[in-house]
Amino acid sequence: MKHTLDSASIAQPHARPHSRHLHLLSFALAGAAMLAGCGGSSDNGSGFAPIFGGGGGGNNNPPPAQLDKPSIALLSSKPQYVSGGDALVEVKAPQGSSTSQLTVALNGKTVTEQLSADDTGKLRGVIKGLTEGENTLSVTASAQGRSASEAKLVLTNYAQTGPILAGPLLAPYECRTVESNMGAPLDANCSATRRLDYFYRTAAGSFKPLADPLSRPTDLAETTTIEGKKVPYIVRVDSGTVGRTIYRIGVLDEPTADSVDPAKYKPSAGWNHRLVVSFGGGAGTQYNQGVNQATDALADLQLSRGFAYMISTELVNGQRGNAVLQGETLMMLKELFVETYGVPKWTAGSGGSGGAIQQLVITQIYPGLLDGLQPSLTFPDGSLHVADCRLLENVYKADLATWTNPKRAAVDGFTNGTCRAWDLSFVNTIVATNAAGCALKDTTKVYDPINNPKGARCTTADMRTNVVGRDPATGFARSPLDNVGLQYGLEAVNKGAISAEEFVLLNEKVGGYDKDGNPVPKRTVGDPLALQRAYESGLVNSGGGGLAQVPILHSRTYNDASGDIHSHERDLVVRARLQRANGRTDNQVIWVGPRTGYPLASLSLDVMTAWLDGITDDPAPLSIDKVVAHKPGTATDACFDVNGTRFNESPAYGATGICSALYPLHGEPRQQAGAPATNDISKCQLKPLAAADYVPTFTPLQWTRLNTVFPDGVCDWSKPGVGQVALKGTYQKYGELN
Repeated sequence: MKHTLDSASIAQPHARPHSRHLHLLSFALAGAAMLAGCGGSSDNGSGFAPIFGGGGGGNNNPPPAQLDKPSIALLSSKPQYVSGGDALVEVKAPQGSSTSQLTVALNGKTVTEQLSADDTGKLRGVIKGLTEGENTLSVTASAQGRSASEAKLVLTNYAQTGPILAGPLLAPYECRTVESNMGAPLDANCSATRRLDYFYRTAAGSFKPLADPLSRPTDLAETTTIEGKKVPYIVRVDSGTVGRTIYRIGVLDEPTADSVDPAKYKPSAGWNHRLVVSFGGGAGTQYNQGVNQATDALADLQLSRGFAYMISTELVNGQRGNAVLQGETLMMLKELFVETYGVPKWTAGSGGSGGAIQQLVITQIYPGLLDGLQPSLTFPDGSLHVADCRLLENVYKADLATWTNPKRAAVDGFTNGTCRAWDLSFVNTIVATNAAGCALKDTTKVYDPINNPKGARCTTADMRTNVVGRDPATGFARSPLDNVGLQYGLEAVNKGAISAEEFVLLNEKVGGYDKDGNPVPKRTVGDPLALQRAYESGLVNSGGGGLAQVPILHSRTYNDASGDIHSHERDLVVRARLQRANGRTDNQVIWVGPRTGYPLASLSLDVMTAWLDGITDDPAPLSIDKVVAHKPGTATDACFDVNGTRFNESPAYGATGICSALYPLHGEPRQQAGAPATNDISKCQLKPLAAADYVPTFTPLQWTRLNTVFPDGVCDWSKPGVGQVALKGTYQKYGELN
């Protein structure tokens, strides 16, 4: 069962663990059909509507009971995905009855005393004592002169350390509770004791610890929330573990003798009843829990306006790029949040780069967890084809005289230095022996092909084995990495930026990778099952799933000119996928601003707040039409100059105007090789070489050499990719796969 936080736990490790799994802040019908999924079952997203705000008209329980019967609503999660042994429920009496005539039982044992009447006459409270597996929650209404009536709800409870959907836990695995100031781990799954810390904002504009939460320092500042409430700027930071992640939740508070007792805590007037979840960037392959601190939850932008602010070590893409696990973590964290603070009006995401990937992919495959997205420095998903850059850089470095910067840019599509930056930063996530990437203190556990062939492999594919499976012949994670048939520099040769001979040489020499991520002369062949599973699981972002029913407000600083990996064309890749999946993109807004100067984060939060408030206040069922109907006037494509001057223009290839002049678009190596605007084909279908596809005329010898490089043909971009199937369903459940 879950462990509660007692008053002795404040600002110090305490006696009882609070390791637990959290759930959805936004959910749909109880008992939703379970479909066959990738490695398990799937909760189909059709008709899926959020309940914890953000949707309006959403419900995660059966249709309302008849007026002569009581009803039970589960508020903290979907009934089939409860965790940690407790759940926030709401019970209604039948018409003509009062709550005093209700008896609530869990598995036949009366638990009515765990609930209390709210302002509307319903009973609400956290039911504790669920056992692992199925539990029956029932409510009976008795009334003088008529038969008793009853309603039941089956809750499936999982262990507080998980997993629920994401499959077997990653191994080996190292805890980081000590480094995170959470004390020694309580078990092998890195559970930690829950704790509370208090901080205050000074009049000078900095945060300081508040050792005595009942004191009011002389330099304490005040803040005014978005609801116009002026309150002392004191922040309560709630820290603990859910599953294996260390979470922190910051929220404005006015501590009293009662509220510092967790059993008596109620959110203060400072909380505006909205939640922002932060998603961290990077792309990692780490076999550890990750590190954060209570001070990391002190986000002035959100807290000063009254938002609750949540962070988590698992919701940092630099830990490991697995949106299936990240989404499960968010699901469990939201359950904990609702049980502690109540149902928020809505939940928005925030975060750039790898944090943008998480928001987009999690929303696709776990609709309802986030009601609005604020991705910055956007990438569509973690399948970015950046491994091409190391292969290209190896060719360039071997012949610097030939491969001048203009020729490189023509092949890469990026500005000069971007492919090099990718090579130096994140291509190592495909290298199995990259011990730094595994981030294990005990390096003897890291894979070595000779000395430790069964050790931990430091690759993104190995972070996703529960989704893509393992090759039974090698025991290694199946990998979708592939470049067979890919004609690097196709557009460059057809535009005359490189010669026919340079095009042939480039494709002869580029090669591929072996099973350990080492460059080799032979092209890389993707595993067919890995390819299919990456698509059907949603790890490759299709633009579908839940993405049609949320506001998406992109913002980015323009970094292309500096050779930064966060290049602007990625916003249009997302747009192309949304268009293909949904036939429209008017729930998506793209903002671009200068690398330094005018900040967009504050404006983004203001616009998202207005947008989501409008959606939430509308009782109509959630739909893309409803989302678009409530767009504020400022929620339109735009760019901003260094002075903050706004220009309402949409980015597009070939566009003219101020924005296209300030922030020109570029491309990527696969787009320069002919890939479509969606750029989501991991392995292309092939077609025969045809001279008509090229502007230059190749010599007979060059043509023979091209046929040697491409014996089975070249990419046919008019066709879907190999294994490119539709998203199989939302809330899919995974097991250990081959």
